[in-house]
Amino acid sequence: MNLHTLRIFTNVAKLGSITEAANLLHISQPAVTAQIRKLERELGVKLITGKGRGIQLTSEGEFLYEQGLRLFQLEEQIDEKFKIFLEKQEKVQIASSYISTNYILPPIIAGYKLENPGVDVYVSLGNVQSVERRVLNYEVDFGFVVQSNIGHEDLHFGKIMDIPFWFVVHPTHPLADKQISIFELSEHDFIYRERGSSTLDLLEAIFYTHNCPLPKFGIQMQGVLESIKVVEAGYGMALAPACSVDEALAQGRLARVFVEQVEVNQSLYICTRKMDGSDHPFIRYLRKNLIE
Repeated sequence: MNLHTLRIFTNVAKLGSITEAANLLHISQPAVTAQIRKLERELGVKLITGKGRGIQLTSEGEFLYEQGLRLFQLEEQIDEKFKIFLEKQEKVQIASSYISTNYILPPIIAGYKLENPGVDVYVSLGNVQSVERRVLNYEVDFGFVVQSNIGHEDLHFGKIMDIPFWFVVHPTHPLADKQISIFELSEHDFIYRERGSSTLDLLEAIFYTHNCPLPKFGIQMQGVLESIKVVEAGYGMALAPACSVDEALAQGRLARVFVEQVEVNQSLYICTRKMDGSDHPFIRYLRKNLIE
């Protein structure tokens, strides 16, 4: 496949416009159109269709766009890494979900930075889907996610540790400190997380496994801390990692709900690209220090 043509198509798909892509690439609009048609003939599929003043990708076009975007982001990363190599600098880019960013990584990052003062470390926050996407698209070196079900043909997940999750309520809640069945739990208002959150996936899996209706929808909140704050304020119930609520429980701001025959755990994973080589020095440092 001609990479010049693929680059033109990727820009058209990204901008959603042949005209805008032509302006960006400083070539004529007819030349862009001709290259797209040439690519479609070579592949034997339709990649784009007209949509008003813009374009719409076919399913084949969507697939090719994702692969092209990944390829050219890798190209940019190679350029950047080679520049850093020549300048004798090092940069670590990490994408991480909330739990690992706030409760697992800080002491590891601090220790690594103290041992490697010349290394620049960048950490971006996101949910599981966005972390996986950033790793796939070569926007970061690797990612950290907490989830119970994993699997992607282009990603490798290395387990780091297990993290328990607890149901929590305000101390005045009628279920505070009680042991109940999961069916009783489903009758109460719940703080739901956003779609793409591993905590939401976990909640749905728990109730599906026990053939039980999901809890009553109360509020949807984006973020673990935000959900906990609503419960602390006196409303509803949330499912949260133990490390995020243990202090509030000790101080009496929250109380646990114990669900019969339900023990909830998720695992922390390092997310890397399968085509990458050996472990990054930061990952080796993390594994060594978590074990110690």
